[in-house]
Amino acid sequence: MSEPQITLFSSGLLSKWGFNDGEPDETWLNWCDNQGVDHTQLEYPLVALVRTHLLPTIEQQVTAVDIETSHNPIRVDTIDGTDVREVWFGRAPEPTLAPEYVDVPMAEVLRLALADASLTEPPRCAPPLS
Repeated sequence: MSEPQITLFSSGLLSKWGFNDGEPDETWLNWCDNQGVDHTQLEYPLVALVRTHLLPTIEQQVTAVDIETSHNPIRVDTIDGTDVREVWFGRAPEPTLAPEYVDVPMAEVLRLALADASLTEPPRCAPPLS
């Protein structure tokens, strides 16, 4: 059986609400629970995932920006030199980015989360009370 993965859709770069509105992916949360990893002690490494695994695969020339927000924290503001910020809010047609998506293995998601937290081992969930 293959390892679970996170799928990052390129279209997430074009919306204020992209990448699950910036929230951790359910697949990640479930995987952590199944592995005994306390995900409440780790930040979901969305920006690192996008910068490391999605942006390098985009076939168009894009400029990515980090945004301090409660929504999607990483978006592209230009594609092939054209400003696409109006797309973020649905006020302009959404261009198609290629590839459509990339898959990232959970071990890599955990590695990036640990690196962001300056940890070498994942925090573990407390054992259930008897």
